[in-house]
Amino acid sequence: MSGMQSLGQAMQVLSLHPSSRPPQTTNTADLEPIALPRPPPLPIAKDRRLYYGFEVTEQWFNDFYEQNSHRIQNYNPKSTWKIYTVRSLLRRISGCRNISVVHATHKVAESMSESCDPFCGYILITVCSTTSRSYHRRPNQGQMGRLRAIFEREPEWFVNHGDDESAYDNA
Repeated sequence: MSGMQSLGQAMQVLSLHPSSRPPQTTNTADLEPIALPRPPPLPIAKDRRLYYGFEVTEQWFNDFYEQNSHRIQNYNPKSTWKIYTVRSLLRRISGCRNISVVHATHKVAESMSESCDPFCGYILITVCSTTSRSYHRRPNQGQMGRLRAIFEREPEWFVNHGDDESAYDNA
């Protein structure tokens, strides 16, 4: 038994020297999870879930749906479910499974006040949130590159100051 205990102790202190790790190549660099910029610590965002993603409009959903009609099985220009079809398309095109559509009341980079209208705000295509489960499922560099190419801009941090009981992490 003492041999097993000493082996267990040895395994606990065993660590790899940084030079023994395989070098990162261009093939593996795209597989690294994105490094998220930290959102600024703001009082209004305290104890609130923050979302990292792209602001879009309802018109953007309609335009993206029409532009990608050739990729949509059972395409229907009068569909009322375009948001969900677009979300599925973005997941398929980017390879990122953590994409969701959410509502937010504030852009973190803007100045905020405590009073806000929860019916105003932003429609977001999000790639992750500040919850542990979502953060660990964030896209890798390659997936994020494909999303940046689609949206032609960088994602931003948003906060929903209204009801935050969404099923976001169950997607």
